[in-house]
Amino acid sequence: MKAVLLCTGLLAALPAAPATPVGDAVEFYRQKRYGEARSALERIVASDPSNAAACYYLAMTLQRVAPPSLDSARAWLGKAVSLAPANEGYLAEYAEVTLLMADRDSSLGLAIEGRNAMARAVAMNPSDLDACETLMLLCARAPWPLANPARALGLAAAIAGKDPRRGSAAYRAIASIFERQGRAEQALSARQAAERLAQPAAR
Repeated sequence: MKAVLLCTGLLAALPAAPATPVGDAVEFYRQKRYGEARSALERIVASDPSNAAACYYLAMTLQRVAPPSLDSARAWLGKAVSLAPANEGYLAEYAEVTLLMADRDSSLGLAIEGRNAMARAVAMNPSDLDACETLMLLCARAPWPLANPARALGLAAAIAGKDPRRGSAAYRAIASIFERQGRAEQALSARQAAERLAQPAAR
């Protein structure tokens, strides 16, 4: 019994297991110590190019470290997606950055790629309301051939089904967009849906 107690005491006295290199780098990122996060993550991907999490967090860091780089971030997000194709979060972030670049460069090709990637992310995880909202707004306000008012309304309905308050805000947002575009019928549908959700019984 004494031996057991002694062994237990020795184990308790040992230092905790060291954090993983990726864990340390992610902690730098969460603390907004982006320079340190970048250095740590670049070392990790250099020694282990198949580490999807390191690729993802390096991409996230490159969007925030000075000077930020959407191009480099997109490249690393693409690698993360290729390494972990079932990770909807990686795909949604890849789509988001691609859409930002499309807006920056006025690129229809990037806009289509970003839209398609976001649509896949939503299909993989319909509960990702941020992804649903991004795709909804794109479908509502984008020019042809990206515009799809019916799909925007459908995505707003999907958001409302999971979060009525957020769904009401989503409907109001696309109603305003449709009104500016002169889409009176779709604007009315969105306004009426927002009003229904605002009623106490719908909450």
